[in-house]
Amino acid sequence: MHTCRTAIIAFLLLLTAVVPGLSDADSALKPLTSHRIPPPLVLLDLAGKRHSLDDYRGKVVVVSFFGTWCPPCLQEMPGLLLLAEALKDQPFVVLAVNVGDSPARLRQVFGEERAAFTILLDSRQTATRSWGAQGFPTSFVLDPEGRIRYSVEGPVQWDDLKVAAQIVALLPKALSPAVDSDAGSSNE
Repeated sequence: MHTCRTAIIAFLLLLTAVVPGLSDADSALKPLTSHRIPPPLVLLDLAGKRHSLDDYRGKVVVVSFFGTWCPPCLQEMPGLLLLAEALKDQPFVVLAVNVGDSPARLRQVFGEERAAFTILLDSRQTATRSWGAQGFPTSFVLDPEGRIRYSVEGPVQWDDLKVAAQIVALLPKALSPAVDSDAGSSNE
């Protein structure tokens, strides 16, 4: 069932590339009026590997601050996992910044599912404070140039078609799902 749902989302993401305006209305991701550069983000993952936001330049990046002690955070995780899986072959990455959990607790909660995205540890909450994440979950969507395009406090239905369309619209055009140039020019 999980694989079938991922395939459906991938198909819907491809569809968003050929239906103009699908990502425009009534989405949980509200665009920021100024696309600012975020504070630095340099943290270790569960394996102890160092990750820097600069390592992901050229990709659309979702930075999501969460805790397993936060029910809304856990509520949004399945959709975030599905979106990450659907876009695994695109220049897209999810950096889930954990606040307040031990690595053992994270492994217990996520098991093998965490392979779809990277979990970073912010045990001292330095990144959480510098990014201004006060409520949880708080998420930021960065464009390939590293600018914050969307910010949202509270859970997001990441596998919602309109949300996914907003993410796909940020992908570099040469690498986003292939679309026949004539298909996008027809009027509806």
